[in-house]
Amino acid sequence: MLPVITQRVEGRRVSIYNERHLAKHPLLGFYLKNTTGLHLLQGPITVFDDSTYAGEAKIGDIQRGEERLLSYAVDLGTEVEPQAKRQPDRLVAVRVQRGVLYATNKVREEKTYVIRNRSEQDRVVLIEHPYRGPDFKLIAPEKPLERARDVYRFEVTVPKGETKKLEVIEERDVVSTVALSNADDQTIRIFLQSPITSQKVKDALSEIVQRKHRLAQLQQELTQTQAELKILVDDQARLRANMQALPPSSETYKRYLKKLDEQEPLIDKYQERIKALQQDILKQRQALDNYLVNLNLD
Repeated sequence: MLPVITQRVEGRRVSIYNERHLAKHPLLGFYLKNTTGLHLLQGPITVFDDSTYAGEAKIGDIQRGEERLLSYAVDLGTEVEPQAKRQPDRLVAVRVQRGVLYATNKVREEKTYVIRNRSEQDRVVLIEHPYRGPDFKLIAPEKPLERARDVYRFEVTVPKGETKKLEVIEERDVVSTVALSNADDQTIRIFLQSPITSQKVKDALSEIVQRKHRLAQLQQELTQTQAELKILVDDQARLRANMQALPPSSETYKRYLKKLDEQEPLIDKYQERIKALQQDILKQRQALDNYLVNLNLD
């Protein structure tokens, strides 16, 4: 036994565009509202337009008063061209927590749907735009016609022969991190020069730059001192190698011996300076690390 419904039901014609389903044309559709007072079972539907066969559709169960969107054929008289655009990211917040800088950028994505109605009838086009979760905030239009599980639906009326546009703008916040202990001066200066960065954070970043600059100077001096010590040590090795081939009574041997004696105090001096620089560098690094760990600023 098959149930037969002879009552009228409410509904309206629409064209349904979803770029992921069909890139160029929308589908002819129908917004069906179950006003029969009965529970309609799932199954196939045959659609007639002015007594002319128009297409096939399939629906699930429809409760009393429930609405369901059906599509049954391709709307060849209407074309939709989606045009995507992404604006440059905008820095909107900077904070520092335990030596890590958190930069929040506002990402703005825009998509314009250009709808051309080349048919002889006016069209009501439902644009289905992907819903990508709460991270993406809808900016424009202010409110969709409705939101399904995975799409927004926007309604655009397009008179015959005309072209209309729908612009959908969404924004989301993207947080990136910068470890200040490893960040170069150029990266830090970007945030120092930003009007978004608070004065407290700028002061802390300036202090970090100064401390790292002092560390770099100490490291440079250490490298230079080690290089000069190596020159002396290499020269002593050369002199001792040459002295092995000379008699101790020769003038050259005595000159080499005098030079070795003169170099010894210099070697001691360089070694003491290297040890002091290494201790100073260690102390400065520990101070910087402690400063960063205790830094919590918005």
